[in-house]
Amino acid sequence: MTQKGFRQKLADRQIEIGSLVCVGLDPLPEKLPGCLKRKFWIFNRWKAIAQWMIDIVDATAPYASMFKPQVAHYEALYEGRKILQAIVDYIHEFYPEIPVFLDCKRGDIGRTQSQYRIAHFEIDGVDGMNFLPYMGKNCMEFLVDPKAPGKAIVGLCYTSNPSARQVQDAILLETGRSYWEFIAESTMIWAMDLGILDDAGLVMAAAYEFPRGSGRVYSEHLKRCREITGDKMWYLIPGVGKQQGYVRETVLASYAGPGSIAINSSSEIIFASAKEDYASAAANVAQKMQEDINFTLTEM
Repeated sequence: MTQKGFRQKLADRQIEIGSLVCVGLDPLPEKLPGCLKRKFWIFNRWKAIAQWMIDIVDATAPYASMFKPQVAHYEALYEGRKILQAIVDYIHEFYPEIPVFLDCKRGDIGRTQSQYRIAHFEIDGVDGMNFLPYMGKNCMEFLVDPKAPGKAIVGLCYTSNPSARQVQDAILLETGRSYWEFIAESTMIWAMDLGILDDAGLVMAAAYEFPRGSGRVYSEHLKRCREITGDKMWYLIPGVGKQQGYVRETVLASYAGPGSIAINSSSEIIFASAKEDYASAAANVAQKMQEDINFTLTEM
């Protein structure tokens, strides 16, 4: 039997549960629920963090089309690699239908990228990862393993943090286009050349208030990116929840069918409560996000 590629796996999961929600798994030790700290902290600190995230996985799985650990939140922890491996292994064992995407934004010369490929795809065992495209096609090319097709390789393209505008909106003199538009098209062309377009994607920020404090919701970047890529690429969309992205405008501007977008929320879900109800509180936030997204889909 041919193994499903990432995008098909994502689409199947979204259809199965009726959800575009991606649950980010980004622990901060200072936000560890007190009940877990009392149980594990003195002798097994790494187990406390792992148990916390695993409980979040169990609670939010009914609403999750994807899980997304952010690697820095583990690399900054003592025995963090062990924690990350435990979480990824747990998801693969008990929720094999849910893809695991590692947010790591690696971007270097080919030789180094090939080491990241081994570290994340072979050792961590994740189904997808993102990369920084600043050093060109090699950043994508050397993450590809012809012997292990179907991995999601996603280029960082457009983010909503204010300082990003200094770089991503820079106008290229030759074409008059912004730098991020050039990156969107280039990443698509690289993926086509490498034969991985089916699973390639872009990180595209959720609709957000711009200028800040204006009350106006900006989603033109998503509409423009769809003009560039059509439905050929899927978008990982961060920025809702604590980052105050707007769900309705995001969906209307970017959705192109199952497997076309995954909308991530991390802090609002996993830090929903620091009390004994931390898991059920996380589930409630994930469910509410699913409902908000699905309400918008009825408008389309």
